[in-house]
Amino acid sequence: MTNQTIATNRPQIPKPFRYAPVLALAALSAASAATPIRYTCTDGRVVTATYPDQTTAILTFAGQTITLTLAPSADGARYTAPTWQWWAKGMHDASLAPLAPGETKATAPATPCHAPP
Repeated sequence: MTNQTIATNRPQIPKPFRYAPVLALAALSAASAATPIRYTCTDGRVVTATYPDQTTAILTFAGQTITLTLAPSADGARYTAPTWQWWAKGMHDASLAPLAPGETKATAPATPCHAPP
């Protein structure tokens, strides 16, 4: 068997532009990830969450902004900071719970939060 080049009628895309669609999709995906999501919790609290990358959640509520990092979870995405735990399940449901000193997983009851689709 020999190597043969098969001629096609398709124009060749210049090398600098071959990856432009992929790069545009990656940029759009990154921009979507950083779009704030507004959750309303069952206790009336409003939490705005931004996910700038796959390992970070930035929450704003009650006049404070908290950066949390991804923590081990069997279900959903769990983020923790020294005093808070944010557990997101999809982009519309989450829960917020305080962390006691020394805790890595909240033992206090979590407050359910929901963002409209």
